Amino acid sequence: MRRRVASFVSATFLVLSMLEAPMPAAAAQPRGGSIGDRLILVARSDADVDRLRAAVQHSGATVVGDLSDGGMLVVRANAQAQSQIQASGLTSAIVPDHIEKLAPDPSAQADMLHTRGPRSRQVVSSAAAHAVAAAQGRPVTPDPAFSLPGLMWNIDRIHAPEAWSISTGEPAIRVGVADTGLDFTHTDLKSRIADVVDFTDTEDPPLCATFFANPITGSDPGIGDSDLAKLFDGPATTDWNGHGTWIGGNIAATLDREGVNGIAPRVKLVSLKIAQWCGLAYDSTMMAAFLYASKHNIDVVNISIGGYLDLSQPDEAKLWRQFVSTVQRVRNRGTLIVGGAGNEHTRIGLAGYVLSHGTLTMPGNPLDDEFGHFAVPGGVPGVIDVAATVNIVEPATNCPPGTDTMSDFATCKRKSDRHQAAAQGQTDQLAYYSNYGPRIDIAAPGGARKFNLPGADRGGTPGFPYTDADATTAFGAFSTSSNFGLEVPCFTFSAADGFPEDQCYSNIQGTSMAAPHVAAVLALIASNEPGARQNPDRLQRILVSSARTPAENQTRALSGEDHSPGDRTGVACTTGYCHLTGPRISDLEAFGAGLVDARRALTRH
Repeated sequence: MRRRVASFVSATFLVLSMLEAPMPAAAAQPRGGSIGDRLILVARSDADVDRLRAAVQHSGATVVGDLSDGGMLVVRANAQAQSQIQASGLTSAIVPDHIEKLAPDPSAQADMLHTRGPRSRQVVSSAAAHAVAAAQGRPVTPDPAFSLPGLMWNIDRIHAPEAWSISTGEPAIRVGVADTGLDFTHTDLKSRIADVVDFTDTEDPPLCATFFANPITGSDPGIGDSDLAKLFDGPATTDWNGHGTWIGGNIAATLDREGVNGIAPRVKLVSLKIAQWCGLAYDSTMMAAFLYASKHNIDVVNISIGGYLDLSQPDEAKLWRQFVSTVQRVRNRGTLIVGGAGNEHTRIGLAGYVLSHGTLTMPGNPLDDEFGHFAVPGGVPGVIDVAATVNIVEPATNCPPGTDTMSDFATCKRKSDRHQAAAQGQTDQLAYYSNYGPRIDIAAPGGARKFNLPGADRGGTPGFPYTDADATTAFGAFSTSSNFGLEVPCFTFSAADGFPEDQCYSNIQGTSMAAPHVAAVLALIASNEPGARQNPDRLQRILVSSARTPAENQTRALSGEDHSPGDRTGVACTTGYCHLTGPRISDLEAFGAGLVDARRALTRH
């Protein structure tokens, strides 16, 4: 979920977002010297914010972020200025700002499906896809991607096409995507984006340039999105990562007879850009995006960045309270936040408290343990916490030569392998990476490897368009990707297949992919029931009461006792927590209220 990056941040960094976008070479320390003290000042009361701002200016500190709408300021201050601010008596807390990362930690990095290449594109020929034909038997004819068998399984699985006879969303409803931005040049998105708000202009220091090498040359100094815009003649405020654009497309890609359409294709999107190309984001920036959304009547916000806080550390306990306070504040104003539960396959209790030891660890990698910490923001009370489910668990078999290779893209799993997925042949199982537990509110398709096992256990391909063997069946989830993205792969398709020319799409997996399915269904509910708009409690009640019960979950928990080597790599799991050989995870802890269902949410049956 989240990683602390520099010496001034203290908790362990994990992933909340993706097993889908590989992490570039990270730097443990900032490039170019000390980054100084960036602090969140919490005013004693909302009425004291202006006086606190004056005290900051008098101390010689600099305000770098104004969260006065939430009773906070973000400042850069040296020790002397901090002492003066503390002595003013106008603060209830002074908290070091922390950094989140939109990528897996090293323990999960070896389990990636993709390799990264700056601005690389892979053109998929028309021969790789079935001929596109008009969809039959649907109340609304979806875009051509839905006519490729098995490709849009995730949207079909939540019965969105059946819901479209009732509503495809209303333009008055707005969904904020707090992420790496939205590619407003993409033909499937540009008509749906109502506004672009760039919160990264308050970064001090600029995170990608400080912590990462130049993604094009691999050398110092690092660069940010504005530098990339100059290099590639693109807008600085677009999505230079690709992750946010995937989420935006899943929610509201337009229904225009080209490419793909989202679950709620007539609602409007607001790009709440909180991270640049490398996916780093300050916690204060996340909270700023939430507050902006509530102030500007944005109905739902999707957030797929987060992490864990250790409340035994006073600073992190204060930060937790600020997350709780901010979420409650924006919810009281009518904005509902939806978050991915996380990709560590750990058990999350009420209020986000981590109940299990160990997180998903690739054999040979060091163990990370978040036991006793608190997940943010997905675990924060008031956030809709979403677990991820799979397409189908493909059975192991006697593999033809060459299909069970050492590659991540093996299309066959040997029956003789030691580690086998539960529920082979079953749909809608908990994804092998997904967090679970009493805190889960609901589940949604996030996709997973073909055999629903980590890559060390010969986890299998994400399907189309990575291998011909899967035809157009996807095991990850397919959506738009940024035309400027450096981290999420870009595939382009021919007009003969019904896709716009030279526009990027990708097939990825993660709880980040599950969350926007829920955000989009909430937008459909708000569109269909005017009394539910700006009423988070009612929206949530309809959402969870309409969820359907999928097939019994058979996905098992991590075992801390299984030290056996991975089937694919042969590397021993010396630390444990590499294999899903523990007890079965119950339906309640896997799915919460159940699998999100757009049709039932609009029809109530």
